[in-house]
Amino acid sequence: MSQLEVLLVDDDRIITMLHHRFVIKSGLHPSPRLFYNGLDALNHIRNNRSGRYLVLLDINMPGVSGWDFLDLLTREELTGLVRVVMVTSSVDAADIARSRTYDVVIEYIDKPLTFQKLKKLQQLQALRDFFPGSETM
Repeated sequence: MSQLEVLLVDDDRIITMLHHRFVIKSGLHPSPRLFYNGLDALNHIRNNRSGRYLVLLDINMPGVSGWDFLDLLTREELTGLVRVVMVTSSVDAADIARSRTYDVVIEYIDKPLTFQKLKKLQQLQALRDFFPGSETM
């Protein structure tokens, strides 16, 4: 069984560092990887197809946005490797509805992540089913 890898994808470096600390302290993962744009995260998945990934993804990023990332992931048939949690400051109902059109998106969380939000996330059945036997769940 593949090991879970957590990818934090957000162009805001301060938020990313904050989220990094919370992911570790919550016990979700001991060493999440940081990506400051969607393209770098996508390239990591493309180059490491043997892994399984939980991507904590921002929507609004320059270059490859969160939506672009999801579209490319789907087009390149990489969705079997990934589950995505949208982590964004957008509370727009249209964004929430749009996120539900992607089968790979399992949750939509408003920024910033907190210890409590991450603990709740760990209890999602969709995540537990995707990473059975993971030491972090």
